[in-house]
Amino acid sequence: MTGIPREIGSGFFALHFSEKMFEGQMDPLLMVDHFVMTAPTFDPHLHAGISAVTAIFEDSKGAFLNRDTLGHNIALKPGDLYWLAAASGAVHEEKPEEDARTHALQIFVDLPERLKKEPACALHVEARNMPVIETQEFRVRVVLGRSGETAGAQGTPEEMTMLDGFLQGGGEFSHLLPQGRGAWIYAVSGTLTLHVAGESRDLVAGTATTVAAGPETEILIQAGGETHFVLLAARPIHGTPVKPDPQMVPSADVRRLPDVVPII
Repeated sequence: MTGIPREIGSGFFALHFSEKMFEGQMDPLLMVDHFVMTAPTFDPHLHAGISAVTAIFEDSKGAFLNRDTLGHNIALKPGDLYWLAAASGAVHEEKPEEDARTHALQIFVDLPERLKKEPACALHVEARNMPVIETQEFRVRVVLGRSGETAGAQGTPEEMTMLDGFLQGGGEFSHLLPQGRGAWIYAVSGTLTLHVAGESRDLVAGTATTVAAGPETEILIQAGGETHFVLLAARPIHGTPVKPDPQMVPSADVRRLPDVVPII
């Protein structure tokens, strides 16, 4: 599937993917926006019943300011990840600092029913703490979860693996998808070919595909040229999706947002 262009004002452009586009095969993902933001775009807003995840790419410039009603006021740096498990409800605001350019994925992840009414919580993973798998052919950051023997951050509401990878032309990378996990794979730039269970599929920049949950499966990614990809893998929830709305009207809790501290 090809991302749907989405532009808001002069400071936000995204390619948008929704679970409807994949007929539920993104589960537990509800929505992914591949965006560039250069100016404040969204007012403080409420999330509930889902996780709102910001995965910042390393080529971003400047800080991405995040504050929420959990009391966090963080200047996210290039390569960082911030996972807000809104659950029973949390208000947050994200915006680039002045003169910054944030290149990132905004990912909305469904929560199972047993977690939707729990208190909100958050996980901040700094880029410097993300392990890297690297050869002459590829460089892959293990942002969350595990790939092979390399383990990244844990602590998300449900187990999830996120890989942020770069391939040289002609290079290839293999990831073993555990039993019962599905995957969503996105070509950020370049072109790649996926080989899964005897089938092949080509992806160009701005397109994504899914791998259904089933038995343990090898995903082989081959690059046609210099390529940047993201792989998200998790166990499907098969619940009733909660439609996320990043422009939802904030609740009175917005008054609990901490003041943003200038970045020095």
